[in-house]
Amino acid sequence: MALWQNFISLKKIPLMKTRLLALAFSVISLASTAQTTKTIQVGGVTRQYKEYVAGSYTGTNPVPLVICLHGLGDNMTNFSGIGMHLLSDSAQFVTLYPQAMNSAYGTAWNSGASYMGMVLNPTVDDIGFISALIDSTAALYNIDLTRVYVTGFSMGGFMANRLACQLGTRICAIASVAGTIGTSCTCSPFRPIPVAHFHGTADGTVAYTGNAFGNDAEALVSFWADFDNCDTPAVHTALPDIEADSMTVDLYQYFNGDQGSEVWFYKVNGADHVWLVPGANDISYTIEIWNFFKRFQHTTLSVEEANEPRLSVYPNPATDVLQVNGFNGADRGILSVMDLSGKTIMQGCFENGFTSLKVSQLPAGIYLLQLSGDNVFETIRFMKE
Repeated sequence: MALWQNFISLKKIPLMKTRLLALAFSVISLASTAQTTKTIQVGGVTRQYKEYVAGSYTGTNPVPLVICLHGLGDNMTNFSGIGMHLLSDSAQFVTLYPQAMNSAYGTAWNSGASYMGMVLNPTVDDIGFISALIDSTAALYNIDLTRVYVTGFSMGGFMANRLACQLGTRICAIASVAGTIGTSCTCSPFRPIPVAHFHGTADGTVAYTGNAFGNDAEALVSFWADFDNCDTPAVHTALPDIEADSMTVDLYQYFNGDQGSEVWFYKVNGADHVWLVPGANDISYTIEIWNFFKRFQHTTLSVEEANEPRLSVYPNPATDVLQVNGFNGADRGILSVMDLSGKTIMQGCFENGFTSLKVSQLPAGIYLLQLSGDNVFETIRFMKE
């Protein structure tokens, strides 16, 4: 459909500013990040993502995880141009840029965004993909699971909102840019969640008013402010107009929501379907998003509770047989042994919260043990000697 084709055009706009963005961030950060392109198996499907770990990461203290979702027709490599990972060396967090699956209209998230009843990639388990990324990353690094954040642009913004609606037990806060709650997304959040939203009033792709793919920008903000039970009216601030970019920014902040939640709305007057960058625009979306995220921690879980695994193994390291125990609801599902690239090596059924795995044939090394079942997706590490 023609409107989906227009939606795809969004990817061409950030590309024009990628070099400028990298240049601008080189001034504010000399981050030394380790970049790795990885794959992971989710429901028998191989998924890709880019991982950035700050050079200053030591593993001594838990660090946040920031997941960045690209738009329709875009890709993880191009979207890394927003430079979120360049903040991580000083701010201390791990950054992931996942890759959406292909569709008839290019790469697309199963985000709930729809046009005339048409949903792209409706059978793709992107909720499971993001949940698996959280588990696998936490199995490799010392991740503070009370500080998992998601941001996205356009369809990635729709996906970020869907995650807030349906994976809020694992997501601390979201920030969506030019993406709202999709028409086909059932939004019944598990808990109050901090939300930041950025939208240009001249957006010609995901319209500020008359959005063909989901609710309008102001309706989205009202939904989250109401659900979070924030104070109204919002506190309004006209941000300084420091660049000659024909745009101005009004910030509306809804404070004192339940469980410490807040909703921030950046209304960007005159902006089209773009990602604002330092040095060219009045604000940097990337910097504003991180400054918003770092204010919040998942208050319904302690760090210890969030990071407590629901699987245990013995002995670890193992040489012959690995005993696997599940608890806190992790009692049945598909149990997979994977290498650190996410490639599945062994797979079988897990029932009644216990099983024994014959691992003597595995080469020595570190492996991931993943349980996938109803309401559970858990990954832990074990060593084979």
